[in-house]
Amino acid sequence: MYCLLVTLFVVIFAVYKLFEHQRGKTMIENTNNRHVLITGCDSGFGNELARLLDKRGVPVFAACLKEKGAAELKKHTSSRLRVLQLDVTDQNSIHDSVEFVKRHLPKCSGLWGLVNNAGLQILEAPLEFHSSEAIQKCISVNLLGSIDVTKSFLPLLRKTRGRLVFVSSDSAIIEWPCRAPYVISKVGLEAIAECLRRELYHVGVTSHTIQPGSFKTKIVDPNEMKSTLQRAFDNVDEEVQQYYGQQWLSKLKESFSEIPGIQYEDLSPVTNAMYHALFSVMPKRRYRCGMDCEYYYYPVSLLPEWFNTWYWKMSPPPDSVTRVDNQVIKNH
Repeated sequence: MYCLLVTLFVVIFAVYKLFEHQRGKTMIENTNNRHVLITGCDSGFGNELARLLDKRGVPVFAACLKEKGAAELKKHTSSRLRVLQLDVTDQNSIHDSVEFVKRHLPKCSGLWGLVNNAGLQILEAPLEFHSSEAIQKCISVNLLGSIDVTKSFLPLLRKTRGRLVFVSSDSAIIEWPCRAPYVISKVGLEAIAECLRRELYHVGVTSHTIQPGSFKTKIVDPNEMKSTLQRAFDNVDEEVQQYYGQQWLSKLKESFSEIPGIQYEDLSPVTNAMYHALFSVMPKRRYRCGMDCEYYYYPVSLLPEWFNTWYWKMSPPPDSVTRVDNQVIKNH
């Protein structure tokens, strides 16, 4: 009897997954009247998605932080795409963007999609290297900004039973050492996406997350990362500097130089996932983008926690364990 129930469960699950896969291939028609707002369009995923949607006839509101990014995007898109400036950490800026979108939407219509893409990573270093201001800025842009933008545009999304898309990261799968504020912001983003999935179920607004692996965008610049790390090291207490030391600092800087070699230059796996989340008849709850994210980080994350702690541990400073042990003995 037990074997029969297990077999029945497996068959039902397989049939459902096949149905889900086939339905996922079916895309919504008439996308030329479904307006989409994308944040963080100055460069990277947001910029690429704005161009992709514009080419496919989707009316886009492309939110850029800087005038330079907005001007550059206008050069490569049609007059159908509307560019606006938006600082996701500024309530006045968010309010102005809502009014801008309302003015340019057809009368009595709403917003079909909101892609919360704006994000940054200020510093890759142990937590004690991060200033309070740096931590706050990272969380404000990546997490709180997305929450505030989403709250402000929800009335327009409810009108269309539209789609919410949150650009997360492989940092929501692996709690990388030296990226604590960034990890916190992305794990929080996944959480808010799931909360909204449940809160908005009754009105038909769906929520989806995108988890890119190692893709080449301006958020990760090895040279900038090295200089930022050096400034952070110079500003911490002397005790912290002595604990880590110059040798450890140089080794971490060298590791940044290896990043371009593992990054995907083709951003289409991410933008295609975003497009699917916006316009598939049966979009996925979560999209893992990149071979590393799908077939390496995620499977490893399912292994026992003690293994993950050991496997992803930070390289310790030279003789740090011995020095700490000696200090403990001395204090006692």
